[in-house]
Amino acid sequence: MENKKIIEMKKIYKSFPGVKALKNVEFNVNKNEIVGLVGENGAGKSTLMKIIIGLYKEDSGIIKINGKESKIRNPKKAAENGVGMLFQESSLIYNFTIAENIFLCHEHEFNYRFFLPKKEMLEESKKLLEKVGLTAYPDTIISNLSRSSQQMVEIARLLWLSKISSVGNPVLIFDEPTTVLLSEEIEQLFKISKNLKKEASIIFISHRLDEVFNLSDRIVVLKDGENVGNFGVNDIKQENLEQLMVGHELARDHFLEKDQIESDSDKEEVIQIIKMEKKGKFKPISFSIKKGEILGLSGASGSGKEEICKCIMGITKKDRGKLKLTGKEIEINSPRDAVQYGIGYVPIDRRNEGLSLQLDVLSNITLLVLERLLNRFRIINLKEEKKLALNLVKELFIKTPSLYTAVSTISGGNQQKIILAKWLAKNVKVLILNHPTRGIDVGSKQEIYKRIRQLAKGGMAIILISDTLEENIGLSNRILVFRDGKQKAEIECKKGSKPIPADIIGYMI
Repeated sequence: MENKKIIEMKKIYKSFPGVKALKNVEFNVNKNEIVGLVGENGAGKSTLMKIIIGLYKEDSGIIKINGKESKIRNPKKAAENGVGMLFQESSLIYNFTIAENIFLCHEHEFNYRFFLPKKEMLEESKKLLEKVGLTAYPDTIISNLSRSSQQMVEIARLLWLSKISSVGNPVLIFDEPTTVLLSEEIEQLFKISKNLKKEASIIFISHRLDEVFNLSDRIVVLKDGENVGNFGVNDIKQENLEQLMVGHELARDHFLEKDQIESDSDKEEVIQIIKMEKKGKFKPISFSIKKGEILGLSGASGSGKEEICKCIMGITKKDRGKLKLTGKEIEINSPRDAVQYGIGYVPIDRRNEGLSLQLDVLSNITLLVLERLLNRFRIINLKEEKKLALNLVKELFIKTPSLYTAVSTISGGNQQKIILAKWLAKNVKVLILNHPTRGIDVGSKQEIYKRIRQLAKGGMAIILISDTLEENIGLSNRILVFRDGKQKAEIECKKGSKPIPADIIGYMI
């Protein structure tokens, strides 16, 4: 590998009100290199990358690109220097087509006088989509694509940047690119990345450390905004890397046998689903969940598991079937109805579906319980509101400069904890967790696992859709397996006889 430095960052400092995000950070990217960047939520990874692409301005420090000191003050300037970023949250325009999103702000690369050359744009985007394994027609509106397909469009957009850049070796930043991808799509992404390495450099940010080891040449570790490690991929073991990230040794098996909750047949059924159906999504299904039980739902993309949860929550309306809560039939036509009946939902898309980004931490946590906080004059008791929010911030180890910090500036993992805090404040009877640890670092995952078990022990009924089968098996009492909208199996997860992932995969495919 040629050891020419494409990006050099020296003594980078960056502060926000109440927090020092980066302190004396050194970060380099060499030519034709894949650098893994890891750290806990709030370690400073995203802040550092946003400085590289011009979304943030460093307080002090030096940035060099191809040996020349550069002042990157906006993404357009970054693109001119061959730097582009695939964000953790989607940056696509949903009512634009695939082709329009790919070439947005780069239309001038086509030769035209008055009108955009639609035919040439469609042909070029088709070539890019083939490289990422996406068969959708380039004229497709983005909102009609699945989230994983949208991710592939964003990668295709970066491939276009790589192609048109005047810089000999562009730098592509992948921020948690695999969180919405299936296993085969992840393999495709890795294949694309390794091919791109011949003509570009990649910064790969992921909480899935096995992926970081699989793809990277070198790994840089940040903790609390500072450098704590810089290793060749063969020079450090995963457990040592985890210890550097969180500051202490982690249990090697977080699905602890002693913590597995046993089902109790004598406990009352909190929620019953009776022959519920959504045409085109899932066939009539029936199941129930007891008080204090964790029910895992497993299945490949399109199996119906997410749609079932959305129907229970009233996000989409079922076509037929009944829903009973503690034995009484209820009708849920909207999320508002579900909340009133004591059903909560932690969504997979936390920014668009789970948070009010324009509000602060305190307001997001207490949003659903303001009625409870009113005094006799029908005015919010600010002292009680602050006390409630502060207790939940401490309980869930949410890292925030203050309760009045805008949620949009908090790291992804801490945003996820804020959503969970909102439902804990509401004290719901049933909680639906749709990929609750997606984009969460290894230390925070253990906190989330512990909290899920505590909620179940306290009597809450939990529906869990997890990132991995191992996670589902380790947390659930039972797992329902779905395929093509049909329930194919029900698997018990008991102490001493927990199933292995292969047992479940056999029903999924």
